[in-house]
Amino acid sequence: MDMVKKARNTAAGLLAAKMYTCREIYDRLCRKGFDKELAETVVSEFVAAGFLDDRRYAELYVSDEARLGAKGKFRIRQELYHKGVASSVIDAVLEETEVDTEALLRDYVEQRNLCDMVHSRKDLERLKARLCRRGYSPGEIHRCLAEYTFQFEDEEI
Repeated sequence: MDMVKKARNTAAGLLAAKMYTCREIYDRLCRKGFDKELAETVVSEFVAAGFLDDRRYAELYVSDEARLGAKGKFRIRQELYHKGVASSVIDAVLEETEVDTEALLRDYVEQRNLCDMVHSRKDLERLKARLCRRGYSPGEIHRCLAEYTFQFEDEEI
């Protein structure tokens, strides 16, 4: 079997299991010992055939990670960037996607009863940091937590 056919079969086998970005397929082919030119050729062929589409990948990823992973746009943007999706594609998809991250943030906080664990200012700051790590903006976090009343040592926030 020639190397081109073997590289195509390897890429097809990977894509049969799950979706990948172009860079992920390229990287995997290179790790499996195929040279860089061959990996680029195979990725280009798969893009032309419609088997690889970074834009479609990003659309599905944003939808899944926001709704199922309870992640904010900042974290999703970083993860897509690390997967090799172009910044312009990420920005376009995030702008077009109709995901209400503030509502998802409220649901995340409510479902996990996160505000029930806040007994001090330090706990509140920890919660804010946790939500920031999930990719929510400080503004989204502030608006969400403003719906709750916290009392610390006879003091209201």
